[in-house]
Amino acid sequence: MLTISALADLPLRIGSPEDFACAQEFFHRCAFDDIMICRTLGIQDMGGFGHVRWEEIGLKALSPPQRWCINTFLRGLPVPESDSRSVCGEEIFAALYSLGLLRQARKTPNAMVCPVWVYPVDGFVVASDLCQGPEGEPYTPPPDVVFPAIYAGTLRFLRLMPQVPNGDALDLCGGSGIGALHLSRTARSVATADVTQRAALFAEFNARLNGARMTSLCGDLYSPVAGRKFDLITAHPPFVPATGQSMVFRDGGDTGEEITQRIIEGLPASLRPGGKCIVLCVARDTAERQFEQRAWDWLADAKAEFDVTFGLEHVMSVEEVVESMRKRGQQIGEEEACRLSARLQSLRTRQFVYGALVLRRCAQAVNQPPTRVHLTPAGGAEDFARLLAWRSRCRETGFDKWLVQARPRLAPPLQLTVRHAVKGGELVPVEFVFSIERGFQAALRVDGWVVPLLARLEGNRSLAEIIETARRADELPDGFTLEAFADLVKMMIERGFMDVDLGAGG
Repeated sequence: MLTISALADLPLRIGSPEDFACAQEFFHRCAFDDIMICRTLGIQDMGGFGHVRWEEIGLKALSPPQRWCINTFLRGLPVPESDSRSVCGEEIFAALYSLGLLRQARKTPNAMVCPVWVYPVDGFVVASDLCQGPEGEPYTPPPDVVFPAIYAGTLRFLRLMPQVPNGDALDLCGGSGIGALHLSRTARSVATADVTQRAALFAEFNARLNGARMTSLCGDLYSPVAGRKFDLITAHPPFVPATGQSMVFRDGGDTGEEITQRIIEGLPASLRPGGKCIVLCVARDTAERQFEQRAWDWLADAKAEFDVTFGLEHVMSVEEVVESMRKRGQQIGEEEACRLSARLQSLRTRQFVYGALVLRRCAQAVNQPPTRVHLTPAGGAEDFARLLAWRSRCRETGFDKWLVQARPRLAPPLQLTVRHAVKGGELVPVEFVFSIERGFQAALRVDGWVVPLLARLEGNRSLAEIIETARRADELPDGFTLEAFADLVKMMIERGFMDVDLGAGG
């Protein structure tokens, strides 16, 4: 466990195991969890909390402890001390006070406030810094502020995390520790690391509050775990180009990529063969190279050992990135915005891309260039696992012979769109487009004669059998071979248009 020296501005305290047990039991007894909160507030997940119109929310149907938790921890309202003692009971009230989750209000007589933000997320109860003063007073967040774990990006990050049964996991740029908490459900061991002591304290506090087995470390990226290797490394690093006043949780160097680059550069020394790394980030496509190709280069001499995939969610121009920084209250003036834009342009930035970079370290040379897929909001860890398993199968000896005997099947969400046009006075089909949207989104335009060929892929006949049937029926153009059909199917499986049983090699 982490030993942290006392810092005067840290509102929480690492209390006794009995204090944490009392608090945990109280939250469990109150059903202070995602399900209750989302149902009460009418939101899909905790990412919708910021849009709640409290004047339209009724809390009368809830129990007194639930109402008290929402008002005290979620809304940050001062609550009468007498009500707090009555709802909690003296033992729990004392435990919450000892942990720093309650303190005397400074503006409201005989009232208690919570000096941090406490909320349920991903099945845990998590504390992070407030976004405003605990009694509504003017508030300037410290440079090392611990970012809330309920925003859309963090929830997206959690959905991308794979299980790591009996493996060792490391979450970098850990903040409140929510990533490590999530990984603690399946990992043999899990550590979270952050450069600030404030974040390390919050992560340690949250681990004890939830009874999770994880280690909270303070240091610069891999430095606290030097010499150790992991089966899974995850990170949701700061990604905003630095300007003006530094904010540790936000700023990512001159281009926003500095921390992401250092995370990837450290993988050869820290990731075991067979291990994975998942980084949710914003990065740059340059005039010369797409982001995933640049990330591959950052692995230096070890790049041949890594299979690299980037799941792209959306694209932003340089102008859009600079303008978004201005809109988010980062106090960038016109002159500074112009300098930032010029700096990014001088580095041949073509566009910014947001998404998930997934790297897998292989026991043998990969000999496959990085790939880019279009990640949908529904995409998650299982989609990348399927893609990586397929790419691994493609590298195996005898793959070509195996594929022509495989029995792929069209994926259930697959759609075929046919566009018609008038030709020679008749309405005829002129364009055929397959499209799919599940974890990944893809579209493929094909010639009309290919459609009935692909329609026969129902999982009960091999590619060789289908081609032979089509050849006998004279349905194939001259020169179209079994090998060409296999190449088409291989590409369609990778893009998710088809599913196939990988067999022992997968």
